Amino acid sequence: MAKTAPLGDKLLQTTEEKIESSLVPENRTDYMKVVVAGMHAGLSGGPKSIIAALKDSKDPVNDCAVGAVHLVLLLYRQTRGTMPIRAMIPAGMTLMLHALDFVDKLGTKIGNAELDRATHIYANTMFKNLGITPQMIKKGHDSIEKAVKDPAHLELMQRKAGLLKAPNASTPTGDANGV
Repeated sequence: MAKTAPLGDKLLQTTEEKIESSLVPENRTDYMKVVVAGMHAGLSGGPKSIIAALKDSKDPVNDCAVGAVHLVLLLYRQTRGTMPIRAMIPAGMTLMLHALDFVDKLGTKIGNAELDRATHIYANTMFKNLGITPQMIKKGHDSIEKAVKDPAHLELMQRKAGLLKAPNASTPTGDANGV
């Protein structure tokens, strides 16, 4: 499997490793395809490439984050929606890290504060482009919080997911012929 060049900045390298270690094996191949395609697109054009334009940026941290989102969404459209979103989102984060590494090498110091800011911008921009509203996030958060605090609600969710058997459910005996 293809591998991108290691990041020069230790913080960014560690962040990329965390992203990659959280991938499920079924997602890793798609993720790498998106990262490689994104790196190719970002570097295409040499001195006139997307990445080279960052040297003239007034706000390189913002431009790295927003640019990574727009790049993966462009690639997504080019695949006519066949690119798995579960691969697109972490791949976009990795592309953002590589753009931040380029900016760091240009002289804009990238530390924890800049990475935190870029991550928030990335998430907010991605959510906006995917049509995920703050109200939707709050509703999901509230639902999870309710389930954690209410044992009956949690048990109902576990039953629906097939993790728990209903207390009055019958237990099958014998084989398929009733013997």
